Amino acid sequence: MPDQVTLRRLLCTSLVLGLTACASGPSPDADIAAADVAVGEATDADAAARAPAPLALAQDKLERARQAQADGDNNQASRLAEEALVDAQLAAAEARSEVAREHAEELRSSIEALREELDRRGPATS
Repeated sequence: MPDQVTLRRLLCTSLVLGLTACASGPSPDADIAAADVAVGEATDADAAARAPAPLALAQDKLERARQAQADGDNNQASRLAEEALVDAQLAAAEARSEVAREHAEELRSSIEALREELDRRGPATS
């Protein structure tokens, strides 16, 4: 039968391993996948041209999240993936907003051109 010192060592080792496992947190696979999808959507929304700063931040944080996961730091990986998700969503929103502004300006120009054409034709006769 093991002596008390051996049992204490075994208990302490188990406790340390258990705390280490808890400290690293759950696997951030879902967080990283969500951030990856969001970066893809931002890229599809032309964020590289219309919102490059938040897109670059998202890509950098996503890469750092993957590295943290590879290093076994799941808490850091999850936090970085969540930040990458938010940055990517911001980039996509800014890009879409810019497109909407451009379309609104085109519509305003078309309306103005139509008004000028109507003014040139004069009042309608019955």
